[in-house]
Amino acid sequence: MAANGIGQAGTLRFEESARQIAENARFIAGGVNSNFRLGMAPGPLVFKRGEGAYLIDVDGNRIIDYYCGMGATVLGHTPQPVLEAVRQQAEKGILFAGQAPIEYEAAKLICERVPSAERLRFGSSGSEVAQAAMRLARAATGRRTIVKFEGHYHGWFDNILWSTAPGLNAAGPEDAPTPVIGSRGQDPQAGEGLAILGWNDLAALEARLAKGDVAAALMEPAMCNQGAIAPLPGYLEGALAACRRHGALLIFDEVITGFRLARGGAQERFGVTPDLTLMAKAIANGFPVAAIAGRADLLDLFADGVLHGGTFNAQPIAMAAMVATQKC
Repeated sequence: MAANGIGQAGTLRFEESARQIAENARFIAGGVNSNFRLGMAPGPLVFKRGEGAYLIDVDGNRIIDYYCGMGATVLGHTPQPVLEAVRQQAEKGILFAGQAPIEYEAAKLICERVPSAERLRFGSSGSEVAQAAMRLARAATGRRTIVKFEGHYHGWFDNILWSTAPGLNAAGPEDAPTPVIGSRGQDPQAGEGLAILGWNDLAALEARLAKGDVAAALMEPAMCNQGAIAPLPGYLEGALAACRRHGALLIFDEVITGFRLARGGAQERFGVTPDLTLMAKAIANGFPVAAIAGRADLLDLFADGVLHGGTFNAQPIAMAAMVATQKC
């Protein structure tokens, strides 16, 4: 939908976006700062501003933002409570290399809202907290293998970017998927700690867990990165029970489902509480906030020899945006 920028045939025009992308590819590789923006139809666009549910691009098109900032702008582009909270915090300070009361308020809100969240640690992106979760699971169990499911996406790092969108000619048989690398230049040995399974197949998960070497099963509780696919009745409950039987952790990646399917995420919607949960995107309406949350005994390992760091973790302005978002 657009208010202007419409050609004679009634179609939108995007010539200025294309020109700016091409011109600035001299400075930014491909003209974009995330490969996921390259595939947007009709091509990567350049935006001047956002207004509520709309984006206005450099061609003057006023477009409904169905992408919602890749799922992050759950309140739209100009929610006044968030903007005001950011303004107030910016006047107090940007980054302290220490703690601020606002991060404790933010943590308390999530722990009260998300069923699995007895403790948490903040990060800046979903990719980062996925790494933290795998490290934590391996430390807690003394095991190496992470079960990862075809079509699920948990970030762009070498050790997890496998079988996110495998072609049928490369994926192998349904009951024994072939690990498919996600990018040129990716270290093929980085995937040696993964076991790839088909999702929604409880028997296959049970059989793999029975080998006794799995630290955690990591999954989207509702598959969103390759179509909106709900868990089969009893699948999440069965996965949790199987992990319990075989000494593995269950990790829900709620970067997409969190704060959308319910205030407490998919785990609230489906009534299944995992050991660990990953959150990002809609948690702070477009500000770079992520979190790993879960059982207190697991999260407390971060204070007992398991390294988790990040200069921008719990950055006060982002925390203020998160608190305001969660209170809306």
